[in-house]
Formats: sequence, structure tokens, C-alpha cells
Amino acid sequence: MTKEAKSKMASIAPTQDIEIELATRPALRLWQGREKTENRHGILGLPGFCSRVRSIEQAIRDDDPYADYHFAQIEEGIEHLSEDLDEELKDIKAFIDENIPPAMRLPDVASKNPAVVPVRFASRLGFQLVYQLLKVDQIVLSVLLANHIGLLPNKEKFQTLARVEKRVRGVLHLVYRYRHTGVTRDDMAANNQRAQKAKELMGDLEIGYLEGSTRSDNAPTLPVKRLQTLGGELTRHSKAKGKIQDPRLTDLESELDRVLAEQEAEASATA
Repeated sequence: MTKEAKSKMASIAPTQDIEIELATRPALRLWQGREKTENRHGILGLPGFCSRVRSIEQAIRDDDPYADYHFAQIEEGIEHLSEDLDEELKDIKAFIDENIPPAMRLPDVASKNPAVVPVRFASRLGFQLVYQLLKVDQIVLSVLLANHIGLLPNKEKFQTLARVEKRVRGVLHLVYRYRHTGVTRDDMAANNQRAQKAKELMGDLEIGYLEGSTRSDNAPTLPVKRLQTLGGELTRHSKAKGKIQDPRLTDLESELDRVLAEQEAEASATA
């Protein structure tokens, strides 16, 4: 493919909305959240979560080390949530299987009229949470079935549903821990007023996040200037130690080449 042809290629995107089906009210509540009114506080839903994540992602592109840190924390929270929900689903299914008599056959449980929800965001963390939300839907269906056939008392049903919903909301609310200050890694190195304000709001950071060497694999690309700085530091470190080239340097060089190629393609397309 020629360089000119590459520059004319558009970014890949779905031709229509991705859709999910939610069969239960708890899952739909987690998706929708609740608008704030004069009489009651708002509740963050998945679209609102993704909106805040997009702000964090943009801050990462602007070289904010705190955004990088909180992105990684949110991703870790989703990973732990996934493990917890897997265990919840496994437990309720095992509970039903162990307590129904061999002669009883249970039908598949589903809603006759599920809510069809369009997914209109482009966020990796958002999609990771969508998968957990669909898992919640399956947990709720199994809990309701166990209650319906007399295996699970009402008290335990409500306790389980409340526990699962609270666990998901805890992850949604992780986005509130990040506070946008406009700080950059250069500000942090200079320890200027903006850096001091960020420290006051969010505390100190590990050196890896300050340097940009510790990051989530799913985080947006750092700005070109930062990638070049990191590459130079790794090169000097390798030479000083007399070692074979650090594999991280190869990754950084590949990432830098990709970013520069994208910028060149965009410039050619608008020329």
C-alpha cells in the first residue's frame, strides 16, 4: 500500500450502534443511573462513567501523570469486580444445581421483553464494564429463579442483589477520585504551583507514573514529546549499564513511529 493510499484511509468504526439486552431492573438501573434533581442526588450510570473516563483519557494524552495513575486504578478495579462477579454467578448456579431434585427440570430464565440498549461510546474501560453489567444480569436472573422456586429466602435474595449492585457502583465511583488540574509531568518535575495543587488534591505519585514508565497497556498514547524523552532515558540507561537494548525501548520506538505516522497521515489528509 502506498503512502498516499494510507493517508486516505479512514479510521475503523462500527457502521451502526452496538446493542446489548438487559433483562433485569438492577442491571438497567446500573446502566442508567439517575439524573440529579432539586429533591434527590444523582446516581452515576455507565454512560456518565464513560464520559468521565474520556476526560481522563484526554488528560493522559496531555501528559497528566495523575490521569495515567487513575486510569490504571479503574482498570484494576474492573478486574477485581470481574473476579467477584464470576464467583457470585458460580455460587448461585451451584446452589441451584445442588438443591433441586434430579427429576426437576428448570427452563432457561430470560425476560419476555428485555431492554435493548445502544452502546454509544468508544472506551475500552467502558466496554470492560459492559461485560460485567451483562454478568450482573445473569446473576440477578439466577437469584430470582432460586427465590421463585423456594430455594432462596427473600432476605437472602435482597442481600445478594444489594451486595452485587453496591460492588458495581463502587467501581463506577472510582472516576470521582481523579481531579482535573491541567498538570503535566513537566509541572511535576518543576514542582510548580500547578503540581503542588495536584499533590494537595490527589497525593503523591510513584516514580513510575511520574516518569511515564508505569502505565496500563490499555491507556491512550502519551504525547510525542514524552515518548521521545522516555526513549532517550532508556537509551542512556542501557549504554550506562552496558546491557543489551532494553525491550521497553523497542516498544517505545514502535509507539512513537505509529504516533508520528498517524500525525503525518492526518496532515496529508487535510492538506
